[in-house]
Amino acid sequence: MANEHPNKRMTKGQWQVYRERCRVASWQQPSRKTSGEKLEEGLPGLMQKLGLDSEHWVETLTQEWGAIVGNAVGTHTRPGRVEGTQLTVFVDSSVWLNELKRYGEKQMLKNLQSRLGVGRIRKIRLQLDPEGRGSR
Repeated sequence: MANEHPNKRMTKGQWQVYRERCRVASWQQPSRKTSGEKLEEGLPGLMQKLGLDSEHWVETLTQEWGAIVGNAVGTHTRPGRVEGTQLTVFVDSSVWLNELKRYGEKQMLKNLQSRLGVGRIRKIRLQLDPEGRGSR
């Protein structure tokens, strides 16, 4: 049952029919007024309440990978799995893997910690990409 105007409340009879059809448990019609909070402002709090905040920062890590580690490294690497505070980074070739282990691992960790916080990632494990691809 649709109202003509979205801010118009249903009559008591309309609400009763709607409630029975849709199996709404509440006896009172919900208010149409909202606090006006934007989705991006409320989402982090909701994610935390649902216990999904760790997945949220992993998604941020994936989306911003190139900016965090640099474009050159980002084209040959991709973030892998997170186990506790250890991040596995997949590298697309053994040449890049060796180079990063020798010269880039500390800087990569420093960049990740400055962007995500020191407590999120404390160690990096570099590994050849099992799928044989970078984040190109």
